[in-house]
Parts: sequence; structure tokens; C-alpha cells
Amino acid sequence: MKSTISLALLLTSTTSFANNIHVYDSGYQSSYFCLTKQLYNGVPKYCGATGTYTYKHIPVAVEKNNNHFEVFSSNENGHLVTYLVKNYNQKIKVHTEYNWDDPHTNAVVDIDSNGYVHVQVSSRGVAKKYKSGHLYKSTSPYGTDFKKLKGLPDHGDFNQSYPQIHLDNTSKRLAIFTRYEYINNRSARTLWVDNNGVEKKLVEGGHYAVSDTNDDGALYVAYNYHPNLNLDRRSNLHVIKSYTWNPSVWYNIKGEKLTLPLAENDPRTRVYDSQAKGTYIYVKDIVAEETGTGGGVHVLFTESTSYNPTLGTRHTKDLDIRSRTDIQINTIAQVNHNYSAASYITDRFGWHVRGVLVNGNNNKPYFGGDINYFQKVGSSWQLKDTVAGDYTYIRKVRGSGYKAVASQGSVDMPNDNTHVRVELQ
Repeated sequence: MKSTISLALLLTSTTSFANNIHVYDSGYQSSYFCLTKQLYNGVPKYCGATGTYTYKHIPVAVEKNNNHFEVFSSNENGHLVTYLVKNYNQKIKVHTEYNWDDPHTNAVVDIDSNGYVHVQVSSRGVAKKYKSGHLYKSTSPYGTDFKKLKGLPDHGDFNQSYPQIHLDNTSKRLAIFTRYEYINNRSARTLWVDNNGVEKKLVEGGHYAVSDTNDDGALYVAYNYHPNLNLDRRSNLHVIKSYTWNPSVWYNIKGEKLTLPLAENDPRTRVYDSQAKGTYIYVKDIVAEETGTGGGVHVLFTESTSYNPTLGTRHTKDLDIRSRTDIQINTIAQVNHNYSAASYITDRFGWHVRGVLVNGNNNKPYFGGDINYFQKVGSSWQLKDTVAGDYTYIRKVRGSGYKAVASQGSVDMPNDNTHVRVELQ
């Protein structure tokens, strides 16, 4: 099924040109299905593909050398099945987690410099609730036959949650991930880097992160933290930087070298103090621009007056780090839920932020809704048009020209949600 919505896009570059957005419904069941036992005011705390959780799985779709790959999960008779789709129509079952319906274990996909496709399924939890992650690699460049490299029960434990893999410009494996741990007898999240199989803890305490690389070899990670390890509280924004050729050495945005692991709310890395304002931070996306296009770093986040995702007010904002002394924050839109989706849209090189797709405020305490497209005009973000419907989990496609994937659905129809594609032409 295909629906087409026209939209005029005036891009913030030296050239202005018109685009149309095409929305394609794949018909595949989406991992958006809700875990209805976790409620706030009768509304699910989150559905599978939203917000703080699997929104930190990066990327879920990638293009390289005229090949397009995307991953999604489907809840099938109480089993969580990970699928890979090649070039929009070749659907391959990669992994099944039996007797498990928690989409915290959704997957990511990327392509290395030799063309091999990597699919990583997230681990989940600690102790009795623990599920091992899994790592698969195609047996041929851009192929659809996979061999398993890591993961219980037959290839050893693979404890990496919310994985973010970066294989574009190196034959090495580079990943940012979260690990569930016990700290002072309380469940916590810690932030790690996997440098070609060597794991190193970056930050103590509980964190949710987004990461991006650019062709200059820079690797940026933005994250928040849990005050007092309270997992319902998410505050502040921190940014650290390394280089893909040596991700064992890390710096803050001032260029000061850091000693690892960092304290959970280290003032040297903090770029925005929401805790002082009494607000909460939900990180959505990051773009590390190339030096030739400004060289800045953009972090997309929602700031809320309440940790309860259905109460208070909240706005999606753009944090623009132009230099070590020039950091600007601009409000994009009011949204209706802490876990409402938001994603930057870039060209296929990821060189420059062209706009933002955001779920709008549809006057329901839900996280699905219309897709609003915003562009930055001068110092403000302006709404250009709206795509009506129930959409969420909007994620840009790595290596593509103005493409994204999303889920269609809402908490009103938790078993009939589908995986969709969005393209600006």
C-alpha cells in the first residue's frame, strides 16, 4: 500500500528546490506493539519502538553502493522475530527470540567497508531478566545469508544493549552501547565503547546515548544521566568526542582529554543543565557535520516538565554546538509525549542538517501522531507541512538522500501497526 503526500521543502542551503514526501507502507508488522502492563494514567509508558529505549538503536536502516537494508522486529505468537529487508522487497528472517515479546531486543544494521552486512540484536536486562544479544554477519558482500558470530547459547555471551554501530569508514567494528549493571544494589545503565572487540566503559551510572561519526574521523556521543540512579529521571546533556582510528582516547568539546570512566554527571562534559531547571531530557538524534559544512554538532532532544510522559508540557529542541564556546538551543515544536519521535534529515553523506521530522501534539497522551516537517530559517525552526496519521519511531536512513523509516500505528491498535518508509524526492 502506498500513500503520497506533497510537501514543499525550502532547504537551508545556498540552493532552494522543491521536494515531495512519499510515504510507503511495507505491510510488515512493526515492532511498535505496546507492552500494556507498564502504564501511566492508563496509557502505556512506551511501545516497543519508542523513546528512550530502542530509539537508541542506531541505525535501523542503511544504504551503500545502491543497496538498501533495514531491520525491524515482529511479534509472532509470543516470539520476537528479527527481519532484514534488502532493497525493499527481499525479507530475510535473521533471529528469533523464543517466548519473548519485549522489543528492547530490537536490532540494528550496518555495512562494513568490504560490503558485509552486520545485524546486531540488542541484549536486555540483568540477572533473571537477562537476554543475551546476538551478532550476525553476511557470508558475502551485500548478501542475505548470515553466520552467527556472538550470542548465547552457542556463541558466548554478548552483553550489549541499545547498540550503535559505525562501520562505514573502517573495516574495524566500532560500537557504542549501554550495559545493564547493579550499582549499590540498584539497577543502573552504564555507557561503553566496543573497539574491534575490546570493550571499555565510558561513563558510570545510568545513561541513554546517541552517536554519530563524520568523514573527518570524529566520533561524537551525546548522553543524559539518571540522578541518584532513578531510572524514571533523565537529566542534563553531555557530549564527548573521540576519533574512529583511536576510540580509546576521549575529549570534551573544549578539547580537554578525559580520564575514563567518567563520573555520571561530570561537569567537564555537560553542555546543558536541565536539572537546575527541574526539567527532564529525552535524547532523540545526533548529527556530526563535516568541517566543510560548518563542522558543528547537532543534538535533537525533548525537554519535559514531568518525568511522567503523559503529564506536564514538553518541547523538542535542537542543541547546536557551533564551537567550544558557541552553543545554541532552539525550540522546534511542542509534542504530546516524552517518547514522541524526532529525527534529523540529512543528505546521503550526513554532511548537513536539512530539517527535522517530529511527531506533533495531537492532543492525546500518546507518542504516535502526525509527522511535522520543520526547517531552520534564520534563527528559528518553521513548520513547513504536516503528514497526517498515526506515526512514530521516525529514524533517518544512514547513507541515504533524505530518507527515513517509521512505524504506523497507535496504542489504540497495538496489533496492526506496520513498518513504513518516508522519502523526500
